[in-house]
Amino acid sequence: MTTGRPTGQQYVLFCNCVHYDVIPQATREQVLGFLGQSGMEFEAVADLCGLAASRDPRLREWSQTPSPAIVACFPRAVRWLFHAADVPLSQERVRFFNMRTQPPEEIIRELMKDDRSSKTQEQSVPSSTNHQSSTANHQSNWVSWFPVIDYDRCVNCKQCMNFCLFGVYGPSDDGRVRVQNPSGCKTNCPACARMCPQKAIIFPKYADSPINGDVGAGSCAGSDSGQPQGGAPPAAGDVYERIRRRTAPGKRFSTQAGDASRSCPTLDSLKRELNIPDDVLASLSPAEMQRIIRQSQSPSSTDGAEKGDDHHE
Repeated sequence: MTTGRPTGQQYVLFCNCVHYDVIPQATREQVLGFLGQSGMEFEAVADLCGLAASRDPRLREWSQTPSPAIVACFPRAVRWLFHAADVPLSQERVRFFNMRTQPPEEIIRELMKDDRSSKTQEQSVPSSTNHQSSTANHQSNWVSWFPVIDYDRCVNCKQCMNFCLFGVYGPSDDGRVRVQNPSGCKTNCPACARMCPQKAIIFPKYADSPINGDVGAGSCAGSDSGQPQGGAPPAAGDVYERIRRRTAPGKRFSTQAGDASRSCPTLDSLKRELNIPDDVLASLSPAEMQRIIRQSQSPSSTDGAEKGDDHHE
């Protein structure tokens, strides 16, 4: 695809990461202000996650620019977001800048250095078309919270597909697990990432490492996971078995945390067992609650047979 841009000039893609404050506002404003005054050719988008989920064709165009620089979040998260849109990124050719960890002064300094280098090599001048794009994501009303898979780490154990209650995952044509229904994911729920034994699932907008795309080797189980720090998350089958033992047929989930006389699990206990936030549990429809019960009572609860039922749109 022809971009019509100067051959060697650096091109910058800037992500505003709307809906979440994981990137400091002051950092975004300082870097974006610099780009607007620098003469560099750049494009500012509302949210790369939303563009990746919709497989926006502009991602491929941006990836094919001669000297791309992406100013967003963790490089690992950005790389696999593009992969989720079927757009491979060359790690050798693309420059990544992480506004979650790098000071804005450092990002600006490196962008200026790269820009001077590209101009020297091509002896080009800034294009008269340099501008800040007003590009808006197609899914402006959707909070683009969904998982992406790091296939360098994924061993295709399919625990995520078997564990997810909302039909987010499914098999690809070659049998690999993939994210097939991003909008089915429950906003702010990272439970499948905590269950992943290889830490291969990324939620770019999550707060903690390594779920946020950081390369850190720390445990996925954080202080809010309901498990001891550093402990291994339970296998999906073990979770469902514990719920089955505590679930009475025909009963709904109790909302009373201290109701010891009832055998059905409370919302608090489900949060501990499934690592699902309270607000996500509270948003479950009756059909989704019944699906949890069916999965916990079925001998084939971990074979993924019901993975497509009761999607939450």
